[in-house]
Amino acid sequence: MNLKYLFKTGILMLSMGLLVSCSDDDDDVDTGEPQPESYNTEVYLTDAPIDNAEVEGVFITVTGVRVNGNTIEGFEKTTVNLSSLQNGETELLGDVELESGTTSEIVLSLDNETDASGEAPANYVLTSSGEKKALVTSSAEISITDQVEIEENDDNEIILDFDLRKSVVTNSAGEYQFVSDSELAHSIRAVNSTKAGEITGTVSDFGSTESETIVVFAYEDGAYSEDETSANGEGVLFANATASNKINESSGEFEIHFVEEGDYELHFVSFSDEDADGELELDGEVEATTTSEIDLLGFSVDADSEVNFDILLLGLLDL
Repeated sequence: MNLKYLFKTGILMLSMGLLVSCSDDDDDVDTGEPQPESYNTEVYLTDAPIDNAEVEGVFITVTGVRVNGNTIEGFEKTTVNLSSLQNGETELLGDVELESGTTSEIVLSLDNETDASGEAPANYVLTSSGEKKALVTSSAEISITDQVEIEENDDNEIILDFDLRKSVVTNSAGEYQFVSDSELAHSIRAVNSTKAGEITGTVSDFGSTESETIVVFAYEDGAYSEDETSANGEGVLFANATASNKINESSGEFEIHFVEEGDYELHFVSFSDEDADGELELDGEVEATTTSEIDLLGFSVDADSEVNFDILLLGLLDL
C-alpha cells in the first residue's frame, strides 16, 4: 500500500476531527448573555352575567390553552359552566411558564363535537326548563386580543373574563350562538390579577325605580356615549363596557372583580322582560348618585384595592 497515500489520508481525517471538535466547542461557548427567565403563571376562567332570564347555565368544552406559543402541559379536556363563575369565582385551567413582558397571544381551543363526558353537544346553553340547547360556534379556537403584563415573579394569574352578555346571542331562528370570531375575541377580557382591583357597592335606595333588573356597567373613563344604548351589529347592547354586574334584588349589592388598574365610570341601566320571552329589554339608563365622596363618573381603581359605593337610584332617564 502506498505510504504517501496513507499519510495524506491520515492528515485529512485528523483535520476533519479538529474541525468537528472546534464546532462542538463553539456550541458550548458561554457568550455571556443571560438566558431569559420564565415564571410560573396560572390561567383562570371567570364570567360576567348574561342578559337572558331563560339561561340557567352556559357550558363550553376546552381542549387546550396556549399563551405566547406555550401550552398548558397535561391539560385534559374539560367542560366548564361559565355561569357559575360570577362575583369573583374562578376556575383554574392550569399553569404555564412565561417570560416577563407583555403577552402577544392567548388562545382557547374548544371542542365543537362532544363534552368532557363524550356527549353531544360540546358547547351548550342550559335553559331554565332544563333543556340543553347547542351553542353554535364557527371556530375551534378563540384568540383573545387583550394583552397581559407578566411580572418577574411566580404570582402572576391570567384571568380570562368570558363576558357572556357580549359573547352569546340568539339568531333569527332562536338558536344560541357565539358572536363572530372577531367580536368574540373582544368580548373576553384578559387581566393579570396582580394588577387588578374590584368595584363594589350597595343600592340603599331604589327611589322611584320599579325595574325588574338593574345592571351596573363599568366603563373606562370617557368611553361611554349614548350610542351604547343601541345594539351593535351583533345585537349586543353596551358593547364597549369593561365589565358589568346585576344588582342583587334582595340585598342591593353589586361587585365587579378583576378590574385592571385605571380610571373608570359607572352607569346603571334598567331592564325588563316585557314580552315574557325570557330575554330582557332595555328600559333606560337610571339616574344615580352616591353618598360617598367618590365621583361615579370619574374614579380610579388601583391594584389589589376595592372601591366601594353607597348608591341612591333617582329614576329612569329618557332614552
